[in-house]
Amino acid sequence: MTDQPTGGIKEKDPMRNRLFWAASGALLLAVGGTACGNGGDDAGKPDALSASQVCDGTLDKAAATALESLGGTERFSELQGTDKSVALRPFSLELAAKTLRAKPTEKNTCVIYKADGSDFPLLDISFSAWHSHPDLAQENKESDSGELFFPVGLFAAASGDQGTSLYFKCPTEGSGGKKPYVKADMYSARGQVNPDGKGRMTILNAVSRAVAEELGCAAQAKLPTKVPDALPG
Repeated sequence: MTDQPTGGIKEKDPMRNRLFWAASGALLLAVGGTACGNGGDDAGKPDALSASQVCDGTLDKAAATALESLGGTERFSELQGTDKSVALRPFSLELAAKTLRAKPTEKNTCVIYKADGSDFPLLDISFSAWHSHPDLAQENKESDSGELFFPVGLFAAASGDQGTSLYFKCPTEGSGGKKPYVKADMYSARGQVNPDGKGRMTILNAVSRAVAEELGCAAQAKLPTKVPDALPG
């Protein structure tokens, strides 16, 4: 299997979808098992985090506000995992940077839930090392599916109410060899968030900025402190 993208977020990857939902199911079972041991009135309820606390505190004020708006809540919970395993630990910038350098084929994931016992993740944000990136101008020109494209990083797009992708320059070298880019993906179970493409990009950009800073490639990544409006179609 190759990691060469065929068209940004429009590419279909059945294996990724199966792994994502399998991981989500395993995470939900783990939440249930952990909560049952708490006892009392809090049994079955995940620990609540504010929007600014999720994903290792990487959301700035604008991104935290966007998350609250997308989810319709100010209370969240978080679990972290990879495509290869599920780990009951919060997302860590330090671990994400270490994995992207040493094991670039693995995905580093921040999984955000509403702290109301929702069955599906609100957002699944992942990072992986990548060989190439789609062409922003070409994709914007050819798109006819309602996608929004943003002048952020090397390529940034939001599709419908589910998929959001962002590529930025950040060289890594590990067991998988040298890779010049990092790809950030954000997914949501259908119907979990409102279709605010700029709000979703604001969240993904904020976490990506923090990852780039941790990797020491913030200058090359060129991720803005404020996400601009989408490009005209």
